[in-house]
Amino acid sequence: METLQLQAIEKHFKETNKKSKEGSVFSIKPTTITIQEGEAFSLLGPSGCGKTTLLKLVAGLLTPDNGDVILNGNKITSVVPEDRGFSMVFQEALLFPHMMVEENVAFGLKMKGIRKKQRLKRARETLTSVGLEGFGKRYPSALSGGQKQRVSLARAIVTKPRLLLMDEPFSALDPGLREEIRDLVARMHKEYRMTILFVTHDREEAFQLSDRIGVMKNGGILQIDRPRNLYEKPKDPHVARFLGAKNVFYGKLQEGKFVSDDFQVQLTYAQNPEQSGWLVIRPETLSIHKESAEQESNVFQGTVQKLSFRQGFYYIKIQTGSKVLEIVQHADVRLDESEGKAIWLRVDPNQLYFIPEKG
Repeated sequence: METLQLQAIEKHFKETNKKSKEGSVFSIKPTTITIQEGEAFSLLGPSGCGKTTLLKLVAGLLTPDNGDVILNGNKITSVVPEDRGFSMVFQEALLFPHMMVEENVAFGLKMKGIRKKQRLKRARETLTSVGLEGFGKRYPSALSGGQKQRVSLARAIVTKPRLLLMDEPFSALDPGLREEIRDLVARMHKEYRMTILFVTHDREEAFQLSDRIGVMKNGGILQIDRPRNLYEKPKDPHVARFLGAKNVFYGKLQEGKFVSDDFQVQLTYAQNPEQSGWLVIRPETLSIHKESAEQESNVFQGTVQKLSFRQGFYYIKIQTGSKVLEIVQHADVRLDESEGKAIWLRVDPNQLYFIPEKG
């Protein structure tokens, strides 16, 4: 089994401001990751966090300052990109405009010395697998954006790479095409069991395509886990927020309760006493009480700030003290809440998650 490992890999850059002549440093902090054969692994984070830099270190397009890239137990840190057996798919398709589609797809096979008849046969078969049967004789200029990206994917997988590297491959596509190509990549991964390292800032893409996700910030990995575990059990407030948690509040545990400036809730599991940290309240775990429920536990009052409807759900922002909570209600639930109306909210204590403050 071929396994890709990044072992304490680092990269440091220094940029100089021409006006002030002061230098700023960006670094990939010592990073260790293991990606198993056949796994789809995503690097997820905001722009500028180091995702693409890490991808380039794996590809051999950048040389690490420290650490190693290891494939199947062998160090490949000093191996040139073309000898690593990897393929890449970029944001743009980057097709050769003077070559027909089938020639573009077969280009990697040509570099491997495979005879023309055989490589064109494999190129046409791969085009069929990505939904472009009969497109081989066309030129890139005659293709749509989605078709070009399909050709780019076909060119990447026709060589049967040891690792497929994908750098924000859907970001230049409109939403409809993005979903279409995303579904195609998911199907190809399942069909070919390719090992994929995928870079994205879009959590929906990462959740759909990944077996595991590494969430990045400022050049480092905050947490690596399966998508559901990341969502339900984030180890860092940045991870929780980046994965869509709207209700993340700082406070302190006191006598089995989480206490913030504006509200307190009872917890059902033991925590260290007097510990500070963040409480994550997922929007779907909050419910609305029609009448005053001040005497009940885990119930607090708020004021409707905004109500919107999207894709079968109501999204409601509630002001409670200085905090704003977001709740989600299915469209089947009849709502008569209007902006400015006072309501009562209840949170299920079994659905709360506490992130202890480090240090």
